[in-house]
Amino acid sequence: MSLRDRASELVDRARSVTAGERTKRLVERVRRVRDGEPWFDKRGLDTIRRRPVGDDSIERRRRWQRYLGVAFVGLLAAALWYPLVAGVGVVGCAAAAVGVGAVRGRFYCNHLCPRGGLLDGYVRLLSRGKRTPDWFKHPLTRAAVALTAFGLLGTGLHAAWRQGGSLGVPFLTMLGVSTLVAVVLGVVYHQRAWCQICPAGTLSHAVHRVAEALGRDPAPRVEVDADACVSCGRCGTVCRQEIRPGQYAEGEVTDHGDVFSPGGLEGSAREVDGVVDHADCLQCAACVEECPTDALSLDEE
Repeated sequence: MSLRDRASELVDRARSVTAGERTKRLVERVRRVRDGEPWFDKRGLDTIRRRPVGDDSIERRRRWQRYLGVAFVGLLAAALWYPLVAGVGVVGCAAAAVGVGAVRGRFYCNHLCPRGGLLDGYVRLLSRGKRTPDWFKHPLTRAAVALTAFGLLGTGLHAAWRQGGSLGVPFLTMLGVSTLVAVVLGVVYHQRAWCQICPAGTLSHAVHRVAEALGRDPAPRVEVDADACVSCGRCGTVCRQEIRPGQYAEGEVTDHGDVFSPGGLEGSAREVDGVVDHADCLQCAACVEECPTDALSLDEE
């Protein structure tokens, strides 16, 4: 056999092996999606594989969020025929997020938001699970997104009013475009990346901080037992808001992304007393169930 024939045979064999491995990977990804798992091993928020948990609270939450996701798709479909449905949905959801924010922080975003259900229930299966850049959740970024969204919505409503068009169309446009952005961000980074800059979430965050300043702090808190915490970092790998609860065990923590951080736009180092009081906490308890030493607990009082 000539050297050229031998080289050709090796190339063909390598292609065959490569094709076989690609087929195996494709089959594995299909199996993961079928079983409700991410379609590949994550290398960002879930760098450490999750341990099995005793109860099914996370699965119950995901089941409920799948229902919310279907409801959200139904809302979008209905709005294509009746644009005012989008207006009612946008205003209603924003009002609910702000109202709940005054008494429970960002509880609405995790437990009741239909688009959040779509992201957690379905986009999660395609998400790369990567952390967002530091500038992404910067207060200036959040403010820019909110001002842009409300400015475009106001401009659209003004134009529709003057031209005698449907006032629901600007809401439908805003809802459709923001959902597309949320899905793309959810695939490129992690499924809840949009929630870090969502205008309604930012308002809920701000209202919660105002309620704190007025002496009312009603939201449930994740508490950290400093003696039990071993600083393994597992709690931070499952937090969809990229909060690291273990850092609140003792010492100092910097509130990056906090709209009303006393240290200004870059956040400030401050003393902590074992309570995760970041205003973006979704109170989902995923970190509590992930903790291998039971150092975390969700205070419902």
